[in-house]
Amino acid sequence: MDTVGRLTGMRDWRGADLNRANSMRARIGAATSAAGYIPIETPVLEQVELFVRKSGGEISSSLYSFTDADGVKIALRPEFTSSVIRHYVENCEPDAGPMRFSYGGPVFRHDYGEGGAYRQFTQAGAELVGDSSPAADAEILNLASECLRSAGLGDSVFTIGHLGLMHRVLESFRLSEPVKLFVIANLGRIAHGDGEISDLLARAQTSGLINDGGELTFPGVDSDEQVQEMLLTLFGDSLAAPLGRRTPEQIVARLVRKARDATDPESFNAAVSLASELGRLNGDPADVLDVAAEVLSKSQVQPDVLEEMRATITHLSDMGFPMSQTTLDLSFARGIAYYTGMVFEAHVTRGEDRVAVGGGGRYDDLVQALGGGNVPALGFAFTIEQILAANESLAAARGVQADGSSNDV
Repeated sequence: MDTVGRLTGMRDWRGADLNRANSMRARIGAATSAAGYIPIETPVLEQVELFVRKSGGEISSSLYSFTDADGVKIALRPEFTSSVIRHYVENCEPDAGPMRFSYGGPVFRHDYGEGGAYRQFTQAGAELVGDSSPAADAEILNLASECLRSAGLGDSVFTIGHLGLMHRVLESFRLSEPVKLFVIANLGRIAHGDGEISDLLARAQTSGLINDGGELTFPGVDSDEQVQEMLLTLFGDSLAAPLGRRTPEQIVARLVRKARDATDPESFNAAVSLASELGRLNGDPADVLDVAAEVLSKSQVQPDVLEEMRATITHLSDMGFPMSQTTLDLSFARGIAYYTGMVFEAHVTRGEDRVAVGGGGRYDDLVQALGGGNVPALGFAFTIEQILAANESLAAARGVQADGSSNDV
């Protein structure tokens, strides 16, 4: 009889490897507890809606999901943040002040098995809910650094970005919300130079995000309601029956709204040009902020976000954060769609490669998106397996074992 093997992208832990993984998770947990973060354990199973409502395609496309015997759509958790915020919405009063949570445990992503990684892996991290200040940004960044020091990776390097700045830039050009998300998703490409702008414009036009500079107009028709009535008449019987869960009226209203919201090419090009100029700035945080202020002085964008970033950098310096190992990159954007402000990633150098071990950022809209109030929040998570691999590489380079013993005979 054939054996039943291990699933692709999964692994078994035992012996010394299991002990090291548990020890690493415990070290990070001790660092977050020392900072006043309350340990929380959320269910491995959650409703699918929890993860798809705000996370975007990166998470949605990698879910392990199914429908249970009660007809409920269920998913194995792909990350902890949404579960922690769900707990906050269900159990915490916004007026109680900031809440601090820490966690650790397995998460699951179907596409994570590519490139030698695993579809089940272990995250450890923290979330701070209810504080919108630059000091909170600095607290989370500094706690992340403390966790890596506790894990033996004190020489990690940090890349910091700020999606709030780019959102502010794009809002100043009155871009539609889909266009703003499109530009944010392509920040890295935009930062390579103006040669990519024409390609982005063509893609945006093909997808219907950009119009030809004209308006959706009809002679003698002044309001959206009149336009909708005319389109319903023009479409006739083709929209007689509801399509999906939308009525014909809802479908036409959406078409009109999309046409009204479409961005003109001139605004798109101007916005992308400014975003490109800012996106090319990376290096010492103080220097980048100085140059960014000069760039914004020539535009209509108010520099208040830069002042918030400057305040965060000042707080970090006062905390002893490793600023010499930190780069501010205004083109940097983490993949998950719910980030709204400061974002960051921590890397460890392995020879000529830089390997990400985790990161996080601010996601001020997530609490509201999951049914709570208008409450700001931010956090981070590290992948234990990546930290263990980085520790082993560093230990080998130093001629010692991961447990500190020498390789010498």
